[in-house]
Amino acid sequence: MAVIELQPFDLLTADPSRIMAPLHFWASLNRLSRTGSARLLMVADNLQVADVLRGFEQVAAPIESLPTRMRWYRLIYEEFLRRRVQTTRIMKLYLIVDSTLDESGLVRLLATYGLQSQPLRGMIPLPFMEGAVQSSRLTTPDGHRWAVVQSQLTQSGQYLPNVLHRLFAMDFPIWATLDLYTYASQEATRFLRVKDASARYETSQAGEAQSAAQATRFAVAALREEMSRSGAALHSVRFSVLVGAESERELTQRLEVVRGASGIELQGWEAEARFVGEMFSPNPPTMRAADGSPVSSVGLAILAASAMSYRRRTHTAGVMLGTDMNQAPVILNLFDERHPSYNMVVLGQTGYGKTFAILLILLRHLFLGKRIIIIDPQGNIDLSWLGVDVAHRAVIGSGEAAINILDMVHEELPNQIEMVIAMLAMLDVCDPTDRLERAILDEQLVDIYRPLWGQPDGTQVPTLRALQRRLEILAETTPLPEVQGRAALLAFALDPYTNGSRAELFGRATTVDFSLDHPVTVFDVSRLPDKEQGGNLRTALLSILVADVNQAIRNRRAAGDTVQTLVFVDEIGVLMRDSVIASHVSKEFKTARSRGVSMIVADQELNSLLGSA
Repeated sequence: MAVIELQPFDLLTADPSRIMAPLHFWASLNRLSRTGSARLLMVADNLQVADVLRGFEQVAAPIESLPTRMRWYRLIYEEFLRRRVQTTRIMKLYLIVDSTLDESGLVRLLATYGLQSQPLRGMIPLPFMEGAVQSSRLTTPDGHRWAVVQSQLTQSGQYLPNVLHRLFAMDFPIWATLDLYTYASQEATRFLRVKDASARYETSQAGEAQSAAQATRFAVAALREEMSRSGAALHSVRFSVLVGAESERELTQRLEVVRGASGIELQGWEAEARFVGEMFSPNPPTMRAADGSPVSSVGLAILAASAMSYRRRTHTAGVMLGTDMNQAPVILNLFDERHPSYNMVVLGQTGYGKTFAILLILLRHLFLGKRIIIIDPQGNIDLSWLGVDVAHRAVIGSGEAAINILDMVHEELPNQIEMVIAMLAMLDVCDPTDRLERAILDEQLVDIYRPLWGQPDGTQVPTLRALQRRLEILAETTPLPEVQGRAALLAFALDPYTNGSRAELFGRATTVDFSLDHPVTVFDVSRLPDKEQGGNLRTALLSILVADVNQAIRNRRAAGDTVQTLVFVDEIGVLMRDSVIASHVSKEFKTARSRGVSMIVADQELNSLLGSA
């Protein structure tokens, strides 16, 4: 038996097509279920501040492991939760079916129909563990009384996508099940024929009986047309609601409220209380055709969508960012295993609050024991209040923060050489489309890297001065005039970065601290020249910086460090304009999850992010 947790969506904001997208899944249920039956379990309950605090504690780092400033910051956050979280409704949905597929296969199949789901990871929330049954009432040890009310076998009217929403919005917990059985094709045809024949030969001449018979024939004809036109199937459904209260009087009142709030016609009496055990049974559903009222796949899709479209945030394991339009807390944990990727893309014009929103996400993830790396393009991110034991800042573009282009930031030598040539092209040192220049640089870089490749981390890497010296020697010793001239030009083009005005930035070994020993590391790149002033210099330095950061993370992983890391890169569109850099960043983005990294990239608009190509 498979138990799948379904993810609700919001009826007001979702694409209308999502309502009918699963139609053919329900129509195929007799092939997917060994018994032809399934159960949709719905739980609508109240979310309290204690639930949010408990969810935070589940994933938060122990408070004694945090530095002093972080403990103070965490206490402020917990007080923020107590003040801001309001009681709100949550919604949980579970599909229970004796499927021919395993849980992962069923999840993949549901995804093709637009249903987001996941295998059950914890316990299904139960209203109670045990109780004493007496006729239509069940009494639990705490004195609460419970009753089950079910749908009538004969239904009238139409189902709308919000038919169940009023029921779920009650101020007391609601546990409901939608048991369904799917007819086989021949079984459905036989059932409809019998119904049509019974209505056609109605013997009573009373007007009411004849009117009911006529309505039955119209309904049968509509079902037949629908099944032949859209490939829908015929189903039998039974809707059941479990209601509890502290006293018999309150229970009676709630039962009447439920009957009035439900868009489905419910019986005027309660079912036997022993049915509660069947609602929450771990055994496969045993629904039969005769147990429910007939409905087409279209009607079933709308009825199920009514439950799935009552979107209420239910996850509490993470940090709170704010509240949604339902006053429900918005909880986020970027490293939730349910996410296919830990990455984020944030788009917003300057001044729209993009940086503030990202900082909120980053800093609150500190409570979860994560590491944060920020590349700050404007120099306005000041986290010094966290203390020097938590936050480290490096100012890129100053004489105290040299970055060596030749730093080894790739696992493979050919990729490393391609990266260096791309950087040199950004600095207008070479033309990567010139075959001779590329061949000369390739040969010299191979000679530089080959003795160093595979050596332990920390091996001293030559600087651009070493490359320049090799080119000068080549120009003096080669017998080939064309190679001699081109090598001399390349050496001359390197002079501003080894002896000239940019030597402090590029002509020395890297002095930036890439150890990532602090929980927060901020790389201030606001001093880099604008593109109008420095050409591609800014892009080159940013590219080297991103590559060095990623290599530092890989080095820590190789040393056994497992702390999950958030890396924020702003102005990502600038980097992506160069094809080589774009390829490198894209690769890092795609493989971030496997390295325990969440890459958060930001830009002003989608066109800038994607580039003109």
